[in-house]
Amino acid sequence: MKHLLSFFAISLFVISTHAQDWEVPRHYMLEGAEDYVPYEADIIQAANWLRDVSPTTDVEKFKEASQFVIKWVNGSPTVTVEINKTIMEFNEKNPNMLVLYMASCAKYVLENNYSKDVQAKHISALKDMAIAYQKQPQMQKDKKMEKLVKAIEEGTADDWYNKNFK
Repeated sequence: MKHLLSFFAISLFVISTHAQDWEVPRHYMLEGAEDYVPYEADIIQAANWLRDVSPTTDVEKFKEASQFVIKWVNGSPTVTVEINKTIMEFNEKNPNMLVLYMASCAKYVLENNYSKDVQAKHISALKDMAIAYQKQPQMQKDKKMEKLVKAIEEGTADDWYNKNFK
């Protein structure tokens, strides 16, 4: 068990360090369906970066990453992101949660062979949001997010989702 925890801690450090090294693509053209595929790896990395790095760390890069994600998600022929009242409430308390949610939904679809499982996609994105909420010091206290974090920790994220995400 001790070795497993050490491995987990080292893995998180490596993933966090790698995420911080990601660079926002420059001069990207997203006009036709074929233009989106070359940036799929960047979308996955952007989701991890947005989850792991505080917007205050590099304001300009955060803005560029957000613009890239929004443009890619809005035009992608393979990824659909549904936004509802709950996501907007999270974003009201902590701006930038919406773009993290969009990026994380796209990441789930891309990492899971263009999955159409909407609930699994949403829960995966909600988990990324909960990680960011706990990890990033600038986050404002949010009772609803606290309940989501608790549900994830207790293994009841599906129940939370069914009550709060319709």
